[in-house]
Amino acid sequence: ICYSFCTLLGGRGNMASSHTDIFEHVDRGNVECLNDSPEHPVANIFPSADSGSTGGFLESDTDEELLLNIPFRQICKIYAIEFTAPNDGRKPNNVKFYINQKNLSFEDCEGLAPVQEAELNWVPSGTVQKAVFNTRFVKFQNVNSVHIYVTSNTEDAPTSCISGLTFIGSSGGDQFKWQPKQG
Repeated sequence: ICYSFCTLLGGRGNMASSHTDIFEHVDRGNVECLNDSPEHPVANIFPSADSGSTGGFLESDTDEELLLNIPFRQICKIYAIEFTAPNDGRKPNNVKFYINQKNLSFEDCEGLAPVQEAELNWVPSGTVQKAVFNTRFVKFQNVNSVHIYVTSNTEDAPTSCISGLTFIGSSGGDQFKWQPKQG
């Protein structure tokens, strides 16, 4: 997970105050990825507890498809997802998003309509490229898991690669509970 969403948009002042990086709510111990390379597994895109930086990148193994199953430890609202990838043809292109499913498989995705799908638009950012996917926010309420299905990459490369993910939103904590008016 990469912490550069705010930098890409020019600082936190451009986001609603309730929308922040919700990485702390990702249940890292239960994140899974289908078709990830043993040399470049999904754990590589998460910042280490020691340095706060990522350990490399996630790359698909046998073809360009990846399926990430990412649970949260509490209900979240997701406003946007930022992808970071190397500046080459392995960047994800067509992506389908599912929510609140139990560990999807590639076969499940074939028979299930995604909540949203997108063709990512990449912009240069130093030595990497970034793409911000803005969710249909009303559909990404009460999220306990996100499933990201990369179906193709930008240049038909044999594999797909992601070097970072950032989830921007809010937790479903106290700030969204109804409070009776005092007095």
